[in-house]
Amino acid sequence: MFTDKHNSLTKPPKRLFGVIIERLKVEKNLKLFKEKFSVSLAALAVSTALIVAALIVLNLEFTESESGFFVSMIFSDTLAVIAYYKYFTLAVLESMPIVSITISLAAIALVMASLRFAVVYHDKILAFNKVINKK
Repeated sequence: MFTDKHNSLTKPPKRLFGVIIERLKVEKNLKLFKEKFSVSLAALAVSTALIVAALIVLNLEFTESESGFFVSMIFSDTLAVIAYYKYFTLAVLESMPIVSITISLAAIALVMASLRFAVVYHDKILAFNKVINKK
């Protein structure tokens, strides 16, 4: 118990224990979300580096597969492409670097997911900061 100047015992407010426990919970959650935010930023950095590498490889694969020939054929000989569209479609599909495209799309999905988690955790950190500053 506490004593004031007149040596009489004063009791702390009844809600003080609950307020302290609630504040500790908020601080614990804030720390947790800060850690999750840090991990999501690291994942974002790694996935960004991965997407750069995947796009470089995809560019090299497209250059080696000579897919640009088919694009130019669409514009230069449109009637032949329309007449033989089934064969043209199969030829385009055979020449495309499917594995590189798949890896690039997976890298893009990874960047988007890690960016989403970073934004969600950042918003939660801001919300907890508002709760802390409000009290």
